[in-house]
Amino acid sequence: MEQLIQDIKQMSAHEKKTLEQMGLKLSEEVGETNQAILSYLKASGNAYKQLGLDDVKEECVDVMLIALALYFRLSESDDELKALIRKKLKKWQEKVN
Repeated sequence: MEQLIQDIKQMSAHEKKTLEQMGLKLSEEVGETNQAILSYLKASGNAYKQLGLDDVKEECVDVMLIALALYFRLSESDDELKALIRKKLKKWQEKVN
């Protein structure tokens, strides 16, 4: 996993999109994830797309890649990323318990 994070960091350094464009791209990918979920669940008006579970997973990965690229545009610190993830996980865990 560490090598994948380094690869994402390297790719984000070469990304030509502005911060604003990356934010919009993230929103686009989230929308595509939602479309895939609706199609997978055969929600009214969406079944015709015939998207399956693999499509949902792929769209989730697109969201993660863009989100991480956006993060690395703002910070190159792996330690900071890990600390923020731990902080958010703790907050999530407190809500679940």
